[in-house]
Amino acid sequence: MSIELITISLFCGLLFLLALGMPVTFALGAITVVFTYAVDGPDALYTVATTTYQQITSATLMTIPLFIIMGNLLVRSGISERMFTGLNYWLSGVRGGLAIVSIMVCVALAMCGGFGPGILTMGLVAVPAMLKHNYSKSIALGTVMAGGVLGEIIPPAIIMIIFAFIARISIGKLFFGGLIPGFLLALCYTVYVILVGILQPHHLPKTTETVTWGMRFAALREIFLPCMLVLLVLGSIFFGIATPTEAAGVGALGALVICALHGKLTMDVVRESCAETLKITGMALWILIPATLFGVFYSSAGAQDMLMGFIESLEVNRWVVLIFMQLILVVFGMFMDDYAVVTICAPIMMPIAILLGFDPIWFAILFILNMQLAYLSPPFGWALILMKGVAPPGITTTDIWRSVPPFMLIQLLILITVMFVPELATWLPSKVF
Repeated sequence: MSIELITISLFCGLLFLLALGMPVTFALGAITVVFTYAVDGPDALYTVATTTYQQITSATLMTIPLFIIMGNLLVRSGISERMFTGLNYWLSGVRGGLAIVSIMVCVALAMCGGFGPGILTMGLVAVPAMLKHNYSKSIALGTVMAGGVLGEIIPPAIIMIIFAFIARISIGKLFFGGLIPGFLLALCYTVYVILVGILQPHHLPKTTETVTWGMRFAALREIFLPCMLVLLVLGSIFFGIATPTEAAGVGALGALVICALHGKLTMDVVRESCAETLKITGMALWILIPATLFGVFYSSAGAQDMLMGFIESLEVNRWVVLIFMQLILVVFGMFMDDYAVVTICAPIMMPIAILLGFDPIWFAILFILNMQLAYLSPPFGWALILMKGVAPPGITTTDIWRSVPPFMLIQLLILITVMFVPELATWLPSKVF
C-alpha cells in the first residue's frame, strides 16, 4: 500500500471515529493498531507492546505527576486565597486593583500548578469579590479566564512536557522559552485593565476597605514560601543544578512542607491531591501512548519522506506554510482540547518547521500560544466550560462568552509579535542552555 493511500485512509478513518464521538485517544489508538496489523502484519503488533512499555516506564514522564502533585498540595494549602487577600492589600484603593491582583495570583498559580488552578480557585474567590464591588462582568470573568490560561505558557506547564516528549525537544528549553511570552501576556492583560479603568471608570470602581501598612507587610509572609519554592524549582533548572524531573521532585517535597507548615497536611488533603494527580497523569499517559504509536507507524510507513518531498516541491515562501499551520491549529483548537491537537499535529508539524529552517523551540512556543488561544475560543474553549462550572449564580454562558474577545485579541497580538520577533522565545533558552 502506498504512503499516499495510507495517509488518506488513516486520516479519513480517524475523522470518522471522531465524528462518531469516540475520544481522541481511543480513536487514534484503534486506527493505528488496525493499520499496523493491515499494513505490516500481525508480527508488527509487537511494537505496540514495546512502545507502550517504553512510555509508561520513561523517567522523563515522571515530571508530570511530580509537578501536578506540587500544584495540588499548594492549592489545597490555601495559597490562592491568601495570595489574593495579601496582594489586594498592596493594591487597595487602586482602580481595578482586584482584577490586577487576580491576574497576578493566576501567574503565581501557573508557576505552581499549571493550567486549571487559576480559573477554578480564582473563579470561586476573585469573581464573587469583584462582582461584590460592582466590577463589570466582562472584566471579572475575563481577567480570571485569561489569567488562568497563562498556565499553558508559563512553566511548569504540563502541555509543554507533553509537547516536548512528543516532539523530542528539551523540556528545560521549552520551559524558559515560554517565560517571556507568558509574562508579556500577563503585563498586557494588566495594561488593558488599567486602560479600562481610565477610559471607563464605572466598570472598575475603587475599593473602600481600610488597609494599614502593618496588614500589607504581614501579608508578605503568606506569599514568601510559595515564591521561594517556585524560584528554587526554576532556579535549579536555570543554573543546571537539577534536571526538570529532579526539580519537580524538589517542588513536590517543598509543597508538602508548605502544606504542613500551614497546618493543612491532613489525610484528606493527601488523598485528594494524590487522586487528582493520578487522574491527570493517567489522562496524559493515555494520550501519549497512542500518539507515540501513531508516530512510529506513520514514520515507518514513509510519511517523513512524503511530507518533506511535498514541502520541498511547494513554490511558496516558508512563511506562508508557517501561517497556514497556525490557521490549522486555530481551527482545531476551536473544537478539540489542546492535548488532542498536540497529539495529532505536533509529530507532523514539527519536522516540517525544522525542514523550513525554523527554530524548534520558537515553533513550539507558537504552537502552545495557539493552544492557549484555543482555551478561550468558543464553542469548545475549556476555560469557558471551567468558568461556567464555578461562576456565581446569575452568570450566564452569554456573559462568559462576551468577556473573552478583548483577551483573545491580546493573545493574538502576542502570538503575532512572537512570530515576527523570535528572540522573545529563543533568547532566554539560548542564554540558559
